[in-house]
Amino acid sequence: MNWGKGIAIGMGLFMSFIITLVVIMMNNDTDLVSEDYYQRELAYNKQYDAQQNYMNAGETIEVNIQKDTFFLAFPSSLRTGKVEVELKRPNNKNQDANFTVDAREKVMIPTAMLPKGAFDCILHGTYKGKPYEFVQQIIVE
Repeated sequence: MNWGKGIAIGMGLFMSFIITLVVIMMNNDTDLVSEDYYQRELAYNKQYDAQQNYMNAGETIEVNIQKDTFFLAFPSSLRTGKVEVELKRPNNKNQDANFTVDAREKVMIPTAMLPKGAFDCILHGTYKGKPYEFVQQIIVE
């Protein structure tokens, strides 16, 4: 075999590899942007203010995952009624989960029904009559 045939075979294999990758990537469904993207952008200032309200509270919500349970520990100043818990998958909106819990000292949420992987944990509640928002990434194992 001479150099010409080897180079032609190598280029052919490389081109088929690139074409295979393009086909695989084009068939892969990823939800990188939410469907209500524009409405969320218009409400960004409200979201920012809610996150600032959480930071102004001076105390932090503790998040912990042990085995099949997701624990939330609310400080005394943030125990103000109902809190909406959103667990959002960055790569698959069909696996998102929403809960409404009472803000108590310790809240337990079972994670057995959740798929394993990363979630964005978003808590919405009220502090001194103003809405607050807490965001943290968690990993369910």
